[in-house]
Parts: sequence; C-alpha cells; structure tokens
Amino acid sequence: MDEAIDLRDDDRNVPAHRAADARSRFLVNTSQEIRTKVDDIVTRTAGILDSTLSLEQRGALVAVQQSADSLLTLVNDLYDVSRLEEGDFVLENTPFLLRRTVDHLIKLLSPMAAQKGIDLTHEFQAGLPDWLMGDPGRFRQMVANLVENAVKFTNVGAVRVRVTGEANAAGGLDLHITVADTGIGIPDDAQQRIFEWFTQGNAATSRNFGGIGLGLPIAAKLASKMGGRIWLESQTGIGSTFHCTASLQLGDAPDETQSIIDAFRSASEEVPVLVISDLEDERRRLVTTLGENKMSPIAVAHLEPAFSAMKRAAERGSPIKAVVLAMGDDPFHIYERFRSAFVERMPVVVTVPSGRRGDASLCRELGVAGYLAGPYEPSDVGDMVKAVIELAKRGETTLVTSHWLREGRSSLKVLLADDSPTNLRLTTRMLENRDHSVTAVENGRLAVEATRIDNFDVVLMDLQMPVMDGIQATAAIRAEESARGRRIPIVAITAYDDRQRCIEAGMDGYLAKPYRPQELFDTVERVASSNGG
Repeated sequence: MDEAIDLRDDDRNVPAHRAADARSRFLVNTSQEIRTKVDDIVTRTAGILDSTLSLEQRGALVAVQQSADSLLTLVNDLYDVSRLEEGDFVLENTPFLLRRTVDHLIKLLSPMAAQKGIDLTHEFQAGLPDWLMGDPGRFRQMVANLVENAVKFTNVGAVRVRVTGEANAAGGLDLHITVADTGIGIPDDAQQRIFEWFTQGNAATSRNFGGIGLGLPIAAKLASKMGGRIWLESQTGIGSTFHCTASLQLGDAPDETQSIIDAFRSASEEVPVLVISDLEDERRRLVTTLGENKMSPIAVAHLEPAFSAMKRAAERGSPIKAVVLAMGDDPFHIYERFRSAFVERMPVVVTVPSGRRGDASLCRELGVAGYLAGPYEPSDVGDMVKAVIELAKRGETTLVTSHWLREGRSSLKVLLADDSPTNLRLTTRMLENRDHSVTAVENGRLAVEATRIDNFDVVLMDLQMPVMDGIQATAAIRAEESARGRRIPIVAITAYDDRQRCIEAGMDGYLAKPYRPQELFDTVERVASSNGG
C-alpha cells in the first residue's frame, strides 16, 4: 500500500521534497477535475449562444461564458504551475508558422485591448523565416501572457509587439519578442519579484487589477525551456517593455502544405498594391502583411500622395493592381473621392476597425471590391486582395467579404467520436450550421467501424473514451489504411496537454477543450485542406 502523505502545513516530520511532490500531484489531479467541469459549462454556453435568444438571455449567457473563461484560465495556469514544478512538462517539436501564430494571437487579444480603448499593434522584422520547429501552443502561451499583462496594466495609450530574430551558431533562430506598453510601470524593487509564483508588484496592484500572479512566472519558465529568458525595463507611471527570447530550429512545411503555399505565393508575386492609411502603425502593419504575401506594397498617408504614387507606378510599367483603404471608422467619403479621380475600375479593399449595419449595402452601392471589418487576422487582408484582383480580371463585381472568403471552402464529411452526449450534440450542431455533414459515435471502436464502411474527409477523435480510447482507435485506423489506400486526417480532441502523444499516434491536428465554433472550423477545415480534402 502506498504511504499517504499529509498535505497540511503543520510540524509533522514529512520531508520537504515529498510534501512538495504530493502537493503538485494533488494540484494536477484537482485541476484536471475542475477543468473537465468548466469545459462542460463553456461548451454548453457556446452551443446555446449559437441559437436564437432574446437580448436579455444573450447578455446573461455572455456573462456566464466570461466568468467560465476566467475560471478556466485560472485552472489552466494552476495546472501548468504544478507540472512545471513537478518536472512533468515536455515541449513538443513540430513545424509551425511564426507569423500566423502571432497574427492569430493578436487577433484574439484585440477585443480585450479595444474594450479599454488602447491600441494593440504588432510587427515583424523583415526577412524572418516562415517555418520554425518548436511547440506552437506553448510559444503562443508565452507571448500571450506578456501581451495580456501589458494590456491589463495599461489604461491609456498602446501596447506594441515586435518580433525580431537572428541566426545562431546551431543553424537555428534566436527570436527576440518585445512587448512595450504605456501602462502604470513597475517599481525597481518589484521588478524581480513579479516573476515569482503568486506574486504581483504590491498589494494595491493586486487589489486594483486582480489576478494571482501566475502569467509572468509561467512565461519565464516557458522561455527558459525554449533556451531563452525574460527581462524588463520599466519606469513607474511611464510604462514597461518586456523582452523575451527563445532559441528555435528552422522548420519546413509538410509537403502538402508547402505545395499549397508555393502555389498561393506564385499567383501573387510582385503584384503592386497601394495602401492608404492615416495611421502610421496601420500602414506598417499592412505593408508587412502584403509583403509577406509576396506583393509589392506602396504606403501613403492620404489621397494626394496616393495619386502621385499611382502615376509613378504606371510610368515604371508596374501599375497598381489594387488599393487597401484603411482610414478609420468612416472611410467611404475618402473612397468616393478616390473613385471620382479614375475612369477605369480599380479594385479597392476597405477596412474598418469594426463593422456597422448597412456597411455591406453601402459598399455594393459605391462599387467597393472588398470589405473587411475588424478584428481580423492580417493574413485576411492578403487573401482578400488576391480575391478582388482575380475577380477584377474576370470582370466580376461581387463584393468580397470575410464571409465570402469562408464560403470558398468545401462542405466536409466529418466523423465525430466523443463519449460526452453534450459534446456530441453541440459539436454536431456547430459543424452542421457550417454546412458540413456529421456522423457521430460514442467510442473509438464505433469510430473504427465507421471508417470501414464510409469515407470521411476528417475524423474528430476524443482521446478519453470507453471501450477504445482515441489513441487506440487512431492506431487501428492507421493499421487498416494500407489496404484502403487512403489516409484519413484525424484531429485529437482533449482537455489535457497531449500534443506530443497525439503526434506520435499519427494524428494530424489538435483541438483543446473547450473550443469555440471558429476554433473548431479553423482546425477541421485546415487539416482537411492540407490532406487534399
């Protein structure tokens, strides 16, 4: 029989390391149990919010969802603390897109900044490699903790994220991420203390801003595990700049993904695009994004230099093919002035910080080619510019929107395996609302049998199931595929950090519970597309 260890802080003669180990195990197990329950709350709430509700009902459910999200963040942090302290923490090593990872992160955090009225921007050093090897989830978590901390302690001004890097002697890349804010600043005597568990700058900070002091210590531990470190420069009342480094190896895209990327890039290489924006940060962000799409962006602050830039481009034999107009909340009067100066049709993409009712109708009336309302991923701009250029070549006048881009996907045939009736019902409804067809089963054995009698574009496989779990079911499916002659993409669904185990089992994607509809769609459609589905 295992010897029990009392976790109470009394004068019993329990070795310190054994008590610490027992506390870590207790925290891991408890965190897992709580997280499972909170997952259920978040998933149920997301499903109900996807239905028809009154304003009062929707407001109440959004409040429930926000509270559940906050609780889930806390539980996840406690779980990470326990695993980091226990030593049971292994980073995965898989190819990931650096810019896409950071772009997606900033998009997710933009509403948090917008609620406080502060500007959240990011930029990349020119020439950074596309693909790196590492743990994209933990890299994203590390940067997110720094950005969330900056937004939290900034009430006026901006938070600016910059990603740079340089080659190292091992043939990899030493990344350097800076997160600069115009917040409250950190006193000298507290700058080292904030990287200790459950610690903030002082009692007043904790009382005024909340939190229990886990985000920065977790980020520091993750940076250390990635061969880097975190430090800061700060002045009270002026702001702080956090520096974070990580040493990663260069990576290559999977063959199928790389072929798609290469085809996408070759179609848009050297396309001259004009950017008009009166905000310097927005101009820089758009130039970076379009440049990464192998376009040739030219940026100006207002209409007068825009006309000159277009004239010079035409004289050089490289006429502008499209325009991105980003002039605040009401850019349409600027668009009308721009259009009146040209007889020929010039496709223009109009971006706004947030959409308003009637914008789409106004765009169609004015002849706008593309309309993009924030918050959006920077990569969406590149996709939209390519679309409007192609439509202009065909002489079509369709208004390109985010919805239009999404509708370019194919309807998928999905197999969903999950032993939770709630998850089965809600995930099925989300996918069907997206026009995908779903076959739902309750365990891994039924999933294996389903793949024997039908062809699926993608399988969503919960890891924790009775009869046959997700890992066992994946192994059985993979074993039978040589005779079938077709590999089925499989996405793991789990509430725990099982990424490495999923990769080793031959899974193609990873979906962490609780997932929102867009996370589900993005993962399923990306995995199916990369497999040729």
